[in-house]
Amino acid sequence: MHITERAHPASTNLETHPTLEILKVINREDHRVALAVKKVLPQIARAVELASAALAGGGRMVYLGAGTSGRLGVLDAAECIPTFGTTRVVGVLAGGRRAMVRPVEEVEDKPELAVKDLKRLRFNRRDLLVGISAGGTTPYALGGLRYAKRIGSKRVALTSNPRAPLSAFANVAIVPVVGPEVVAGSTRMKAGTAAKLVLNMLSTAAMIRLGRTFSHWMINLRMTNQKLRRRGVEILESAAGVSRAEARTRLRQSGGRLPVALLMLWKQVPKEKAVRLLGKSHNIAAVLRGAQAEYTRRSGRGGRAPKRARRPSLP
Repeated sequence: MHITERAHPASTNLETHPTLEILKVINREDHRVALAVKKVLPQIARAVELASAALAGGGRMVYLGAGTSGRLGVLDAAECIPTFGTTRVVGVLAGGRRAMVRPVEEVEDKPELAVKDLKRLRFNRRDLLVGISAGGTTPYALGGLRYAKRIGSKRVALTSNPRAPLSAFANVAIVPVVGPEVVAGSTRMKAGTAAKLVLNMLSTAAMIRLGRTFSHWMINLRMTNQKLRRRGVEILESAAGVSRAEARTRLRQSGGRLPVALLMLWKQVPKEKAVRLLGKSHNIAAVLRGAQAEYTRRSGRGGRAPKRARRPSLP
């Protein structure tokens, strides 16, 4: 029996306890999750480098899993679209869209289904596969990693079982050991929380390395609703030091593209030239950092822009 299936002594006879005591037990166990993730930061860093290289080379980062593991991958991938303006982080869930809202019987037991799903996606050796399985034994996830290894793509395993077969098929194994669950085997709890933290780190750090953020701002966000449009105005207002009214005007002129609006302000150029300047480099942050430094020298405002480490670029 692997560790995620074992009974936890702290939750023995938990149904006989008051509600607050039940919650305290769950909360105490949840505190272990961040510490478990901290221990595997070096492995996460290696996975980020693989992801950055794949994306910079025109490939994708593909999350693959069943049940909670697969749903978490789909969730993180979906959020990369409005946050970073990229569709090249992809989530593949055993059972497809139906499985997002209800269990689909036995799909996780079919390794050949993972191969079929990856082929449908035209998964290739330029892509990175992140196989997710709390126990590390799910046939669907194993089938996906085996296929990825066979075609020569890079592979990451994410599991909470230190003896997981999944790890044997990966270039990098990320194993946050969170211990037994409060409800034995319910890996939607601590193991799921650990997976969510790791996936957040993978996608966010990869996008930072690839210049899809500027300072602490999501500079390439897609403003598809009122909240995001308001956020875009506030980012431009803060980053460029302009009034809210001017930020709204510049965003309107830029077609709702924050990097274009910033270049229009800092380089004093029309939209068309700002778009061309961005088009010459896939690293948005590098272009903006250079424009900011040039503006600072020219105007004498604000001192030198912070230095930036060299990063790969995202096509």
